[in-house]
Amino acid sequence: MLVLDKYIFKASKALDHRTCDNIINVFEKSNYKFDELRNYYVLKPSIKDPKYNHLLSTLTKFLLKYCDKHLFLERRRDQWTLDSDFNIQKYLPGTCYEQHIDNKGWDGHMEHGKNEEDCRRILGWMVYLNDIKKAGGTYWPQQRFTTKPRAGDLYIWPAGWTHSHMGIAAPNELKYILTGWCSLNP
Repeated sequence: MLVLDKYIFKASKALDHRTCDNIINVFEKSNYKFDELRNYYVLKPSIKDPKYNHLLSTLTKFLLKYCDKHLFLERRRDQWTLDSDFNIQKYLPGTCYEQHIDNKGWDGHMEHGKNEEDCRRILGWMVYLNDIKKAGGTYWPQQRFTTKPRAGDLYIWPAGWTHSHMGIAAPNELKYILTGWCSLNP
């Protein structure tokens, strides 16, 4: 477990390689879709599906550790929850999530959005499912922090603009991640 800044949390090897490989196999055998807007292949399962029980227990364990460090969240634990839906995402070599480049540089995104579902998000989380040798991480510009993608590593961070972030393409490798959210109860 490592705290990268006060609010970006990393749990190294939160999931073991076997679990990560099993999730990739489930994905590859599924009826996943290509999301043209976001430039990835995606499957949107439910954390309530019994085949993801280990993921649910792992996320719960580390979300509680995150709350231990942020009493504001702990004191309001009855007001928010881990979203049941999450994404398994696959990126082809040379691609990444929403890479926007304008005359001011890269423009990332945040998990807190404008539609009814996204506006309740308070935390984002991500697990890398495979190791990437070159690039392929995620960059948080305000924190000046870039991940090194390692299978099983879990990251948790605030959903707001203070922790906007962007994907970095892996030039030669496929990249698989899990990602999801914690949201205020409706």
